[in-house]
Amino acid sequence: MAKYLRIDDFADISVNINAESIPDPQEALNEAVRILRYECNVDKDDITEKQYQHKKQGETEKIFSEIRAYEPKDKYSHVFVKLKIFIEMKPAKNEEYDYVGDIEVNGTARVRTHYPQESWLQQSILWHAFRTFYEKMIYGDIKQVFIEDCNKYMRKIRDGLKSYFDMLPVIQ
Repeated sequence: MAKYLRIDDFADISVNINAESIPDPQEALNEAVRILRYECNVDKDDITEKQYQHKKQGETEKIFSEIRAYEPKDKYSHVFVKLKIFIEMKPAKNEEYDYVGDIEVNGTARVRTHYPQESWLQQSILWHAFRTFYEKMIYGDIKQVFIEDCNKYMRKIRDGLKSYFDMLPVIQ
């Protein structure tokens, strides 16, 4: 197994959205994936549902999903987006919808860079000094563009989900 030095540079924007009493809140999972695919242009093979839990307690159902997206940028770096979606729902009394419930979406994005650490040279202090210089003087501007992409993705996800929730009627 190859050894790597991993460096994460986080986006300045995160997603924290709550919506209450919305119809069919489980559809927000599909909406989040749609935004990643079509608005952020992340390939469908680079989007995974890392975790999914579904618990039923009486009429109440709780769903947790963690969606991760990876977008390769260059040989060493990729954008990594993580969305955590918490849903609590009950069957709707209105026959127009199946469920009604609350949803919370939290998300972060980062640029993740992997530098190889396989050989003795790559593990040496001299190489570490060169890599630090390279990171600060040359690659830093490139990574800044990637971080701006992270911020753009977070804005698109935040605004897209807010618009989606605003379009839905509030069920009393």
